[in-house]
Amino acid sequence: MKKAYTFLFGMFMFVACSDDNPTSGLDNTQNKNPSVQSNVDFGEGYTYAIPIKYDEATGRVYQGTYACNYHPDTKTFAWEEYPESLDPGTYKVVGDSLWMGPTEKQVSEDSDEQQFLDTYYNYETLSLSNDHNDIYGTWKVTGCRRNLGDTEIKCSKYIGGISGIARTMQITKDSIYITTTVETDNLEPNDVNIEKIINRSFGFDIGDAIIKQLMIENTIKKESKDFLKQSFSIGNQLFEVTSTPKFDATGMNYISTISSNGKTCTNTQRLGFINEKLCKEETAEFLLSARDKSDDQSYYKEGPVEGFSIGNDDEFNKCAKELPTEETKQLLRQYSRE
Repeated sequence: MKKAYTFLFGMFMFVACSDDNPTSGLDNTQNKNPSVQSNVDFGEGYTYAIPIKYDEATGRVYQGTYACNYHPDTKTFAWEEYPESLDPGTYKVVGDSLWMGPTEKQVSEDSDEQQFLDTYYNYETLSLSNDHNDIYGTWKVTGCRRNLGDTEIKCSKYIGGISGIARTMQITKDSIYITTTVETDNLEPNDVNIEKIINRSFGFDIGDAIIKQLMIENTIKKESKDFLKQSFSIGNQLFEVTSTPKFDATGMNYISTISSNGKTCTNTQRLGFINEKLCKEETAEFLLSARDKSDDQSYYKEGPVEGFSIGNDDEFNKCAKELPTEETKQLLRQYSRE
């Protein structure tokens, strides 16, 4: 798929603070796969459509035939045909298998660049269906791929680079409807990034090497671990981190919390694809939310906006900075470079 759409599977932040206990609804006696935790709401799935044009004679599919274009001269958005964005790919149906990839292999004289191209571009992905007519129908996306020109197939539990999801495609004459759901049997256990929390959320500029040494000395310790939550301690203070995906009509949401001493900071990442309805109804702040806000030239450039990413990191970090006790802050200040 074209690069413009791949960012949709990245992760962005939106947050709020609360004093309630976010894990009270979980069965905390479970240490197994979260699929057994039936009271966790993972959502009904997120569906978005990509406009396409299919040339049956060549097997080429042109994606992004329509897009939400931003026009900086008038500061307006318009859902319109966008031929410059067309990125042809080749769809090959073999029995009940659909192979999707680029129309031709890219070649470079530089060996390092060639390795990069072979890893990120020169390959086909496999989808399966028992209900299709040529490419049209409903396909289950797999984690299997093969390099262009090769017959060896390599499979992974990762779909689009993400574990813990399932994805289907419904291909029609003018669109591909992609539905992503949480696949609980394939979720990986939550492994908290203590270095990131201390530096970015708690606001202490401590190098990773020092933090690792403090963990060796058990000044910082990772405690119990589950698929949806993990605890860690700094000195005498215990923190609990939870992480839960929820995919629904609003987008692909990733909800995480940090809790200690009865206070909770909640961080939710929300991302998705901009369709015609959103293009015509949403605000400029929403429609430009996936662009680089630090560079005005990039932020306000002419052209399509394919996706949205809603974030509120500042509010979350402000909340998280209040979680450490004064004793914990004194401990961390000893190692801070500020």
